[in-house]
Amino acid sequence: MGNHTILLLQELPSQSSRTYYDFKTESDAMDHIAGLYETRLAKENPYAGEIQYRAEDLFKFIDSYKEFVGLVYDPKTYMYQPRDKDWIKDNLIAHFSGQQSQPQNTNSRRRRH
Repeated sequence: MGNHTILLLQELPSQSSRTYYDFKTESDAMDHIAGLYETRLAKENPYAGEIQYRAEDLFKFIDSYKEFVGLVYDPKTYMYQPRDKDWIKDNLIAHFSGQQSQPQNTNSRRRRH
């Protein structure tokens, strides 16, 4: 998961809610998606000490967006490949499952915002 990735998000029906995020790797994008959800949870639960959630909760968050699309650079074709919500969900599971089985590196750990 080391290819340049762009996330295109539109939270509301209004086009003014469109935004994008640019990442060096797919892994960075997956961390950011989790961070977006954690930020929302922190705002909704300001007095909660530690925030915990399940993958299903994160997936509902993704599904609440009108658009949630990834563009992942393919160095073989020199093009960006569009990736839908299902691809993003599958990659979140793979990303965090792999992260749990590896020794924790404080430089690459996801941080609560």
